[in-house]
Amino acid sequence: MIHSLFNAPRAYPAFYEPYYDSFNFYDGREAWLQSIVNIPPKAVHLFCVHCLHLEVYNGGFWQYFFNSTGTTAPEAIEGFTAIGMPDVSRVVEEAMAKLGSAFPGDKSTREEIVGPPDDRMEFGYLDDRFYELADTEKFFRKLPKFVPFADAYAATG
Repeated sequence: MIHSLFNAPRAYPAFYEPYYDSFNFYDGREAWLQSIVNIPPKAVHLFCVHCLHLEVYNGGFWQYFFNSTGTTAPEAIEGFTAIGMPDVSRVVEEAMAKLGSAFPGDKSTREEIVGPPDDRMEFGYLDDRFYELADTEKFFRKLPKFVPFADAYAATG
């Protein structure tokens, strides 16, 4: 279990941690897909759900898509569905749709679409909806709403 002053214990990261160094979301969509070929889908789902939450919590969907982890968005959608949170998957799908009909797996293309920090694309209501469905208002010992779902999914056979 991961513990810290700011986070309540969670079990799901232990499922993807053995593969952490294999995940390559830095070099575009093709490199990402190649990096996950031999990783169990459950580990990919949990890693992607975790990354999406961290980025959106920190800077909204703009930050998620602007950064390299945005490459993993299709698998994050699969992940939220797999853990039993299809409403969150739909929010992520809607956020992805703002970037165009063919999702840009390349970071530089996504950066151009969502804009720089001082002229960024707005995701307002989608950020709000994500926080409502998957996050928490608590600061210390927080347990975002998605964590029990992710922990239960990690524990399944």
